[in-house]
Amino acid sequence: MSTDRAQRLKDYLQLISSGGVEEMLATAEAAQPAPTLESTGGTGVLEVVDKHLDKARDGLRKLAQGNDVPLDQLVDIEAIIIPDKRPVFDIRNNSIVLPQGLLSGAEQLWTKLVTDAALTQRIEKVLPSIGRVELPGQTAIPYGGTGFVIGDGLLMTNRHVAEIFARGLGTTARFIPGRRAGIDFRRDTDPGAVFEVASVLMIHPFWDMAVLKVDGLPAAAAPGTLALDDARDLKGTEVVIVGYPAFDGRNPGDVQDDLLHRRYQIKRLQPGKLQGTFETNSFGKMVPAGTHDCSTLGGNSGSPVINLENGQVVGLHFAGRYLERNYLVPSSALSRDSRFVDTGAKFSGTPPGDPNEWRKWWIRADEGESVGTATIAKGSAAVSQGNQQGVSAATGSAVNVGNGLADIEIPIRISVSLGAVTARAPTVEIGTESVAAEESPAPGGAVVPKAPGDYIGRTGYDELFLSRGTQLPPIAVPMPVASDPNVLAPTKVGDHKLDYQNFSLMMHAKRRLALVVASNITEEHKLRMPEVGRDYSRKGLFNERWFPDTRLDEKYQLPDVFFSKDSGAFDKGHVARRDDVAWGATFELLLKGNVDSFHVTNCSPQVARYNRSDDGVDNWGDLENHVLAEAATERLCVFAGPVLSEDDRVFVGAGPNKTIIRARIPTRFWKVVVARVLDGNGLAAFGFMLEQDLSDVPLEFAVAEEFIKSLHSLDEISHLTGVRFDPVLLAADQCDELRGMEVAMRAGAKRAGDRLI
Repeated sequence: MSTDRAQRLKDYLQLISSGGVEEMLATAEAAQPAPTLESTGGTGVLEVVDKHLDKARDGLRKLAQGNDVPLDQLVDIEAIIIPDKRPVFDIRNNSIVLPQGLLSGAEQLWTKLVTDAALTQRIEKVLPSIGRVELPGQTAIPYGGTGFVIGDGLLMTNRHVAEIFARGLGTTARFIPGRRAGIDFRRDTDPGAVFEVASVLMIHPFWDMAVLKVDGLPAAAAPGTLALDDARDLKGTEVVIVGYPAFDGRNPGDVQDDLLHRRYQIKRLQPGKLQGTFETNSFGKMVPAGTHDCSTLGGNSGSPVINLENGQVVGLHFAGRYLERNYLVPSSALSRDSRFVDTGAKFSGTPPGDPNEWRKWWIRADEGESVGTATIAKGSAAVSQGNQQGVSAATGSAVNVGNGLADIEIPIRISVSLGAVTARAPTVEIGTESVAAEESPAPGGAVVPKAPGDYIGRTGYDELFLSRGTQLPPIAVPMPVASDPNVLAPTKVGDHKLDYQNFSLMMHAKRRLALVVASNITEEHKLRMPEVGRDYSRKGLFNERWFPDTRLDEKYQLPDVFFSKDSGAFDKGHVARRDDVAWGATFELLLKGNVDSFHVTNCSPQVARYNRSDDGVDNWGDLENHVLAEAATERLCVFAGPVLSEDDRVFVGAGPNKTIIRARIPTRFWKVVVARVLDGNGLAAFGFMLEQDLSDVPLEFAVAEEFIKSLHSLDEISHLTGVRFDPVLLAADQCDELRGMEVAMRAGAKRAGDRLI
């Protein structure tokens, strides 16, 4: 048994029992094996229970004395704690059913849920208003989570549940084209009617909460009452949550099977107590959440936390950690948000409304919603064609609309054909500031490096970035290296790494492309917009052009002319996204990050007419957003590059001075996103790959209708790319963990090996 697991068990015992281990031992000593509350099938069951109790008592004695506990005894202790102290009740036809197999002793604490008529009636009154969030048409994903009615046609769930089918923050969130959602208020042993979600009214920018609009709700699904009492001040208050727990790979499988009797994804009731307040991560920031100790699992996302004393909803369950604590969004906190109050949610009294401490997050959401007359939500292909230029909601990526074509710069540029031919603006020579003929100069031109000395002071990738300037313990995220250093292009000073502002890269000498690019990314507002009154739009920062790195011999770089004279075959695709590295403590540092992203060393040729115009999903950027949902800070470390295969097809293109360049064009691109998780002391790494099929046509390549985004292990990515990851990242790989599956699911990705998740 690990020391960490034993300590967590002790802490959990202390949490759910005022007397801690000693009180639990006394309960176990007094317990006698008793028949289960439903058919036991004979006395053999009692003998098994008796043996488990004996082991559990012995284990509890060891824990009380501070001694180590064998794993088999630990399992039995957990079996007492979980089913006995925090059981799970079945719900059938919206009525509570006693769980099977409870041990004697403290289980009497919860049988009152079915023996106390007034209490039972109070709980069962709200059960018809709680349902399973369904995902019609997405057969690979069984369901999204839980939701419950809070007003006339209003459904509340988690932000991370809504983001399976919707994009955007604030009050302009919308469905991802092609995706739908519904709510089934039964889903116990049998499914019920599914009521379709008509629209997404709100995805909260601070709390893990979303409000959906559902038309035609049944009369039985009456709105639950949101409490004005603060759950964080009600420590020890008995509560229940109702939801649809699913098997959770982060928790011991045997404990889950015993607790839920191997029946998952159906409506259940789970009792427990409120445990005060605790700061936890939520979408890259720390939030003052309420806590509870009900036995929750993955499918409980979006479950209401109901006060047994009055039947009011004191919070929205959104996360938890086995043998530690579970987290809730306090309904009292939402009562201090006028925008939420204005949705028409039902409270126990008059909600106070603003002010609140997350006002800046609403401002940031508002800033991202629209610029001028073009409104473009992140991940959406919607563009106002009456405007020639706009800015993407959360990224600031430029969108130029003209001559029937929309260019959207995201991790791989998307050229969405609207029926006309692209016209390229004339530019002046590379040796000077390359400015489109009708454009006025932008300040970025002043920081374009023109000599090796101009790179002095460029910070490069910082492996301690996730803790730099924070109160969190230092934790390093090493940059990947080449499995074979001989493939790397040497710089003019004999090094292999090129440092830019906020990112670094290493070039593959033969392919003249980056083997790996390492970036530090942040969503911190003070670093994204460090100076008031500046123009942070794409065009406001730089009159864009691509230029070589003077620290590297030209023979190791694909020149700009290879792209500009390619008969429209390729786009210049950023490997490190421009918007990702455009940040800094000053406007000048932000400019340097923005401009440095336009080095041809950070460019990979990508098919010009590759597009996902059918659903407008940002192929890479949305991955980062979903990882931030699991992160302890607003910071990420990101590694990316093309998969350089000997099977890649050769394209014959133009070189400088009328020369010819033969270059193999990569068909796959990879990305690894690393974040701090939970309390900030651990790492989680998520590896993805984007793949396309290329085939011969005159002058250019054609692509399949969509890129295939898939979740891969870091081992697989390393094998395919020749990039070697540090052991700390291999240990943090989430590919086979539930957290990784949830991120991939929300991003619409498939599992490696064509297995859908």
